Amino acid sequence: MSKLAEEPRRIAALADALCGVGTVGVVGGLAAWLMVRAQLLGERITVPEGASRWSGRPVGGPITAYEEAAFIRKAALAATGGKTYGELDGGDPAAPMAKDAALLRSSLFTSILAFGVAAAGVGVGAVLVVVGTALRATAAALR
Repeated sequence: MSKLAEEPRRIAALADALCGVGTVGVVGGLAAWLMVRAQLLGERITVPEGASRWSGRPVGGPITAYEEAAFIRKAALAATGGKTYGELDGGDPAAPMAKDAALLRSSLFTSILAFGVAAAGVGVGAVLVVVGTALRATAAALR
């Protein structure tokens, strides 16, 4: 068999691999998104009244997590006279509250990052499936 005759098979194999990896990316990204969402919703956090947006909504996605983190920062700075945890003296009575606020915000930002990684997995996976599908059509046309 000539090398030219083998090319459609190679292209089809590449197409299958891309579609397979892309499908794993889409499914994995969706699973990660849903898992992070379920964990956040399980905490039963609600964006408080006084937040600039989304007051009263459950924290279950990147936007509400960001809004909750912003509200925590605003409240912590108000309670510490505008100082962050790192700026407070260890003996300051507001230091434990500022530390808790910083830890909560870090956790919320970690969930926001996880949502972003999950969305990227879905996006890259979808692109790979589209490219793989186009390569399958190319391989079929060359046969």
